[in-house]
Amino acid sequence: MLPDEIRATIGEWLATGEVDLFIGWEPGTVPLTATPAFVRRPDEVDRLIWDATCEHNLARFVRPYRDKTVGIMVKGCDARALIGLMQEGQLKRERLRIVGIGCDGVIDPRRVCERAGVESVEELDGAQLEGDVVVFGDLRIPVAEVLFAGCETCHQRDPQVYDLRMGPEHDETSLADRYAHVEAMAALSEDERWERFTSEIAKCNLCYACRNACPFCYCNVCFAEQTNPQWLTPTAHDPDVSFFQIIRTFHLAGRCVACGACTRACPQGVDLRLMLDKLCADVAELYDYVAGEDPEAKPPLTTYRQDDYNDFVL
Repeated sequence: MLPDEIRATIGEWLATGEVDLFIGWEPGTVPLTATPAFVRRPDEVDRLIWDATCEHNLARFVRPYRDKTVGIMVKGCDARALIGLMQEGQLKRERLRIVGIGCDGVIDPRRVCERAGVESVEELDGAQLEGDVVVFGDLRIPVAEVLFAGCETCHQRDPQVYDLRMGPEHDETSLADRYAHVEAMAALSEDERWERFTSEIAKCNLCYACRNACPFCYCNVCFAEQTNPQWLTPTAHDPDVSFFQIIRTFHLAGRCVACGACTRACPQGVDLRLMLDKLCADVAELYDYVAGEDPEAKPPLTTYRQDDYNDFVL
């Protein structure tokens, strides 16, 4: 359940037509994972929840309703995605009613599996979240010990845009913590980096779950599915998988907000942060820009300036 004042306001938005739809989370069927909820009537508001199982980035679901006024619940990373979509002209602020949530991080069920000694999330049936503890049989695990890796290094846990605010407030932390694994990768030799990349990509079976979960993969036709020209064949062979992941990563340069939706969605456990955070770090260093932080900022890779650096042009 949400705080009474938040539920009341969402209900009023729906009752008065302030919003046509409200997107939040409700209890799901997968253990320790809430599911997106699409609420259209005031009497449905009680379905909505907020806790550490609410991992999905709901910004992914707004674009199909952009001709309507939509209410939405967002964590800090989700809010960055909304900002990015507004910067790209995909959403309008005046058509959004945002409930911002200060987030301490969300549960990674796979880490719970490791602690519980089971192989799959489905085997966690019966696991419950009780306050800040995950309870599974006789096992009690502090939530802080089983967060997604990206949550542990999140530098901005609070949303930058909102109409209503709930949850704790946090101080922003250094980007250095967020990019520590990037620095560790860069410290490897060229051969070691290639081995690390290929061993990670070898897990991918080209199911496109990462693309489908990403708020910024909104092309009407993905390059992976174009047939004229055909850029790749949809197989799990190494060349196709590597090509897809590399090109998708570069398509997100200067746009990725490090929400981790792609990595969380991957059924094979591919750590896509290895590539995406590298480009995030490069954009921060070269352009002093962090995607989704400032609604007024101009994304550097989609903005033309007459004084742009162009010494690389032959």
